[in-house]
Amino acid sequence: MALPGREAVIAHVVSISVECADCGRNRWWRSDQLRRFGVTKNTPLAELSGRIVCSACRADGLPGTAISIQAAFIDDRQRVRSEAQMLSDREMPLEGARRA
Repeated sequence: MALPGREAVIAHVVSISVECADCGRNRWWRSDQLRRFGVTKNTPLAELSGRIVCSACRADGLPGTAISIQAAFIDDRQRVRSEAQMLSDREMPLEGARRA
């Protein structure tokens, strides 16, 4: 996530959810897939809504600019917690727990 007092940029996110309010289309894009909209790793998240348009609406002749964006941030602590939970959920057979 961004440091206090600094804006979050594309480099801080894993993926972006882009939803069109007009047609309801929802897609998850990785940050590298946003290059065609002129987005770089240093682009602030606040600027995305002005750059991204819905291609399905544009194909139908609509403006396609009623876009809402949600970012999935990179959080190593959450990743570590998820991996630890996955490992603890695995069944570990105990030596004395076998039935005859």
